[in-house]
Amino acid sequence: MNKKSKVIIGLLAIAVVLFCAIQFWIIPANRAKETEYARSRTDALTHDISVIETYRTPYIGNASNTGGLFEVLPLNHISKKFEINSDNCTLTVNYLDTVWNIGEEKVQRDLVYNSVAAMAAIDNLTGITYNFSGNSYSFTRKQIENVFGTPLSNLLKQENWSEEVQNKLKDMDFVGQFFK
Repeated sequence: MNKKSKVIIGLLAIAVVLFCAIQFWIIPANRAKETEYARSRTDALTHDISVIETYRTPYIGNASNTGGLFEVLPLNHISKKFEINSDNCTLTVNYLDTVWNIGEEKVQRDLVYNSVAAMAAIDNLTGITYNFSGNSYSFTRKQIENVFGTPLSNLLKQENWSEEVQNKLKDMDFVGQFFK
């Protein structure tokens, strides 16, 4: 075998090793990270609140902004429709699924989370009603502020949010107070 053939075989061997490393190690690791990130976006306990920063606004009236906000919050994978009442500064979110299909504990935790996040991001939002097939839940700014303090926008710093909101949501007794 001449020197040229050995170089070609060596390069082919390197190419096969690199191909295998990419196919069986790098790509699966990236997919796992993407899956974990997508899962964390749908869980109130692991959600990154900084993604709502671009949706902060003083007024509820912008439908595309409100829709965008709820697309980055937990329960974003559930089909929904919005009704904005600009006169009362309230929002109704109609989910096209049942609480039973999603899980009651998850729904309750995520609704509290989403309510705090929405009211922290939209300054004049005074109330939110969430409708599911067979269930309806309502939250008011006064109710949220009584539990989490005012102003809610101060919670939007990641360290505050983790401590003041996410850590409290781990306790289902804490979450349950909103549903009595």
